[in-house]
Amino acid sequence: MMSLYLKNKALYVIIWAILKGDIFVTKEGLLELKEYLSHLSDEERKKMDLHLRRLATGEEQGPSTGYPSIDKPWLKYYPEDAIVSDVPKMKAYDYVYERNKNFQNQVALSYLGRTIKYEELFRKIDQVAASFKSIGVKRGDIVTMAMATSPEMVYILYALNKIGAVVNIIDPRLTGKEIAEKINMSSSKVFIGLEMAVSNICSEKEETSLENVIVVSPFESANFLLKILGKSKEKKFNDDIKTWDDFISCGKGYNGKIEEDFEDNKPAIIIYTGGTTGAPKGVVLTNENLNAMAVMQVVSGYNLQRKDTFLNFLPPFSAYSVVQASHIPLSLGLSITQVPLFKPEDFPKLMRKYRPNHVMSGPILWDIMMNDKLSRRANLSDLKSPISGGDSLQIEMEKDINDFLKRNGCQFRIQQGYGMTEVSAAAFYSTENSYKLGSVGIPLVKNNVSIRNIETGEELMENQDGEILISTPTMMQEYFQNEKATSEIIENGEDGVKWIHTGDIGHIDESGHLFIVGRIKRMIVRSGNKIFPSNVENIIMTLPEIGHCSIVGMPDSKEKSSPIAHIVLSEEYIGCEESIIQKIEDTILSNLPDYNIPKKYVFRNSLPVTEMSKVDFKQLELESIDFSKNDDRIIIIRDNRVKVLKK
Repeated sequence: MMSLYLKNKALYVIIWAILKGDIFVTKEGLLELKEYLSHLSDEERKKMDLHLRRLATGEEQGPSTGYPSIDKPWLKYYPEDAIVSDVPKMKAYDYVYERNKNFQNQVALSYLGRTIKYEELFRKIDQVAASFKSIGVKRGDIVTMAMATSPEMVYILYALNKIGAVVNIIDPRLTGKEIAEKINMSSSKVFIGLEMAVSNICSEKEETSLENVIVVSPFESANFLLKILGKSKEKKFNDDIKTWDDFISCGKGYNGKIEEDFEDNKPAIIIYTGGTTGAPKGVVLTNENLNAMAVMQVVSGYNLQRKDTFLNFLPPFSAYSVVQASHIPLSLGLSITQVPLFKPEDFPKLMRKYRPNHVMSGPILWDIMMNDKLSRRANLSDLKSPISGGDSLQIEMEKDINDFLKRNGCQFRIQQGYGMTEVSAAAFYSTENSYKLGSVGIPLVKNNVSIRNIETGEELMENQDGEILISTPTMMQEYFQNEKATSEIIENGEDGVKWIHTGDIGHIDESGHLFIVGRIKRMIVRSGNKIFPSNVENIIMTLPEIGHCSIVGMPDSKEKSSPIAHIVLSEEYIGCEESIIQKIEDTILSNLPDYNIPKKYVFRNSLPVTEMSKVDFKQLELESIDFSKNDDRIIIIRDNRVKVLKK
């Protein structure tokens, strides 16, 4: 065995030397190997990845380096065509059109009693594009949109993309000042949104760069009766506010050029982070980002087939809604059922009503459905992709969901995903073919992952926990007008490869599956000991008495920080809090060191959730600050009343 020195060595010499065991990858050698591989041409990289796939599948024999970013063991789950595929150089609109131009009689959208075929979708996009052009929107302009999940949202998104403009997507519930801030920051001259958003911006309009404001009813594309009912309840605005019909009329006489040519690496959308770990930041995504995500779904053999139905109730100001639940389904020729207004308790009813082939939701929604009496015998035989993402899914709940799906006729297990807005939503995905209990899946086919020591930054080997870094063609261009934050999250490696820091801790196992341990910002340090909340949550969730559990840090003057457990009991165990605490602590001590035992327990009806149906950890942390001010060990919150059970 000898140290690995790679200068002046050809790629295949390196590969065969590793295969035969003639060389040993030292830490220094690893750096040289990574640097060498970074200079490979696209064709050489494809050949290398094909070789790694055959190594992972056992078609070729030889040792591995032990570093996931080099070995890429997940490639064995992908067909060779997917590995060598290219991302098309075209606008996001063009990709959807090219994929569906020969299938225009198929249904693209279903919305409030109406169906819209691809032929109508493309016609509407052209109308909206002409209208934007007629009011002066041009290539590179930024238009701010605050919409519901509706056909008009899709028309606006692709119309602006077609003319080379950028859509700045914001939450319609923002205050007037918050909307004005987003408008001025992006120099938007056009704002288009729901009535609530337009009402909020009207008082701030004179302080903005706006020249045109357009109000859109969520009933524009509803069936006839709902549209008439909705129009009758619309608020009347001053004449300087255009209605949707006024706006469309503007484009009817437009005879100029509509479509602009594709340009490399130009912004397509700006969409904001959830702000779960800080102030929301504007994520700039390009056409290449959107299309790379779609291509990886198209070529990788996932269980998504033309004419399948996809249920989308996610709000359009999230990357998951725009990319995963809109652009990808349309790129695949699916039919999207859109829900403009959603509450978590609606999930079971929507699943029973629409019986979709594919749905993306969070763990809390699956729990709501499992506990819904009308859904206990729901027919889920049409469901091909029961996807869970956006929040951690504890192993015991994963088992419960799989049992529920099987009992109700679904032939597939829950498919976890993992990602972040900064990588166009999903970066890892689990399918029936690559399923592993407790894992959030494998990297998408063109992604790479590196696990780093959170203190030293040293790259770790398989099954070692560290920060998760991702290299992907779906990586954002930047945080909008925030160079400092961009430089903090995107690492330009010495080998020329860009990596994005996720802030999450986990490991890749020998088969390429990612397991999440926790989030760095959620990590609790108690008397110098590190506590990862998800480890404690998974242990507590093994008890049948527990319905939900979330652990957050609580300020403590003596220990600086201590874990506090927010617990939702299974209904039949309400009133048995004291005996259950003893059982919780015995279970923790059987599996983890004693410093993982919570200092306080809060029993409640439910956990607070965000608009994306994720557990609202910010709210739990704020409550925990209040609870830290007294010595009460057990607190019960039910029916908006706080009761101290024991001091």
